[in-house]
Amino acid sequence: MRRIVNALPKEYKVPFSMHVSGFKYREIAEKLDLPLGTVKSRIFFTRQRLQQELKDFV
Repeated sequence: MRRIVNALPKEYKVPFSMHVSGFKYREIAEKLDLPLGTVKSRIFFTRQRLQQELKDFV
C-alpha cells in the first residue's frame, strides 16, 4: 500500500497522508491553502486508486 501512495503525485499524496494521520478535511485545506472540495476530491481519488490496486493484488 505504501508503494502505491508513494507513487502518487505530491498533490494527492500529501492530503491523503495527512488524512490518514488524523487531520480533518478542513485542517488539511487550511494547512495546504486549498479549497475544501479540492482536498475531499483528492482524498477520494486516492482511496479509489488504492481500492483498485488492492483489488487487482488479491
